[in-house]
Amino acid sequence: MKYKIQQLSVFLENRTGELADFTKILSKNGVSIKSIILADSSDFGLVRSIVDNPQKAKAVLEDAGFSVRFSEVFGVKIDDYVGSFDKVIATLAKEDINIFYTYSFYEASTGIFIFSVDNISKAVDALESAGVQIVEAKHFYM
Repeated sequence: MKYKIQQLSVFLENRTGELADFTKILSKNGVSIKSIILADSSDFGLVRSIVDNPQKAKAVLEDAGFSVRFSEVFGVKIDDYVGSFDKVIATLAKEDINIFYTYSFYEASTGIFIFSVDNISKAVDALESAGVQIVEAKHFYM
């Protein structure tokens, strides 16, 4: 499916410099980070990131000893006005689609929201029918 984005999920030790090690490895190997979110607990952090070359990123990070896995996510473009995000969430709820998590970033005045859900195909169909613009995976890749 042209909308499924490969997101890296990487476990990091919760220590100073661990995120810097992660970003340095990607940078040194010519991999561009397109979006990133870091969640933490007392013992570890979980980086979720979309990069321009997921296969290369996975290989170089694993070579450096990081635990890496892929998750499939999708993105939607949402104009910046009150209620625009609610429209997306309401559409998914109406279709009984479970949202595991979401995060966002901005390109100019348009938000791109990344979603992890229990059924990407059903979510994309419902959102397209509601007039929501889905971001093609190639938007992020080299």
